[in-house]
Amino acid sequence: MRNFIQDKGVTHSRLETELQQSMMKIAVILLLVALARQGYGQSCVGRCNDYADHSYTCECNSYCDTYGDCCPDYISTCLPTSTCAGRCGSSLNLNDPCHCNAGCENFYDCCADYATVCTSGGGGGGSCSGRCDDLLDSSMPCQCNSQCENHGDCCSDYNSICNSGGGGDGGNTGSCNAISVSNSEIQAVSLEMWDLDVNRAGAGDIILNPQATTSDSSTVDNSPEPFFTAVNPAVLQQPTYQALIALLDNYQKVEGIDEVSSPQEEAEQDNFLDLFVETAVGARLYDFLQSKNLAGCADIATFKDYLKRMWFGFYSRQNNAMDTSGFEHVFVGEIKTNQVSGFHNWVELYSREQDASLNYYGYVGMSEPNLYGVHFSWDGYMKGLSGSSIGTSPEMDLALFTLCHMTRPAAQCTVNIRTESGSVVSRPIQTWTWTKTYPGDGLKYVASAYFLI
Repeated sequence: MRNFIQDKGVTHSRLETELQQSMMKIAVILLLVALARQGYGQSCVGRCNDYADHSYTCECNSYCDTYGDCCPDYISTCLPTSTCAGRCGSSLNLNDPCHCNAGCENFYDCCADYATVCTSGGGGGGSCSGRCDDLLDSSMPCQCNSQCENHGDCCSDYNSICNSGGGGDGGNTGSCNAISVSNSEIQAVSLEMWDLDVNRAGAGDIILNPQATTSDSSTVDNSPEPFFTAVNPAVLQQPTYQALIALLDNYQKVEGIDEVSSPQEEAEQDNFLDLFVETAVGARLYDFLQSKNLAGCADIATFKDYLKRMWFGFYSRQNNAMDTSGFEHVFVGEIKTNQVSGFHNWVELYSREQDASLNYYGYVGMSEPNLYGVHFSWDGYMKGLSGSSIGTSPEMDLALFTLCHMTRPAAQCTVNIRTESGSVVSRPIQTWTWTKTYPGDGLKYVASAYFLI
């Protein structure tokens, strides 16, 4: 009997110990979850393609580009990339089709530009192509900003690419290789185009009624009145606006349904692009991109062909249907599953308020000059956050988004624009490219482009 009582005591003690250990493990897990949700969840490591979790500060799925809430490392962590630019020495990411560290040579899965970008034997220590004025990147074997001359770590082609007004052959030797575009050049030409935008709505042409702030997940209509109180009809009667409005009814709203362009719709696309390149804004964009060998290295007709394929060419987002284009996504908007995707143009926003298919819920953010992040429902589907520049002309939106798409694809691109008071401000634009299919000539389809508010 004594031995039995002692055995029972041992069993009870063991159960107590195991219970305490289990409770400690649970407490640690809960603590880690709490920490992640209070600020440590700003990374996409281990979260790629997860469902949205608004307890985190940012998201890591394909919708985050639409809502503008991607984590800072979303591109590098979750999107496949086939270049080593900015990735030399990076750790293995199984999402990527090729790699950029020493191990890739053993496994024969290096990216095509690994030797040129990451090794001294492939290009004298790396290249400055696409990297002029970039911040210090210690993972790269050489640097491409003004400080590299002081530190003696410039890439061998730094002077030819970054220090000679664009460098390279300047487009004068018959070569059509793209020439690097620096951040400062993007900011300079964007400001030039902004100042050339004579078709932009003027003071008093648009009267807004922003009403209440809201969140991108709210289902409560905090703003009972429309966002637009009035728009001067003369603004919308200008040729590029009329050409844009003619395009807005050419698309199926719901993704997964084949899009087909009729001859009339093709003519409307051509008319819009013809008018675009005739504006001072479009002409300046063409001249700049042509100087960088990015406009086709031919005549303006080739440039328009580039624009048409990048913006209006169809590709498939769902069900293998040719169901979308960059223009539809950015300028018109789409319904994806149970929410609105894209929709980043103020003329479309105003037009849909006018036909009562759009119900404005409030604004999530605002910055000068009239950059609004608005929250609304369209045909009963919610749009969490649509970043739009209110009052800019169609040619200005197309020019800025094209500039960023072609010089900083699938990245943030900082442009310079002016406030209504005349002050110059820098504002970020996020671009995304479609990476599964291509329109040819080294071009990439526009997947999305919008101001970050």
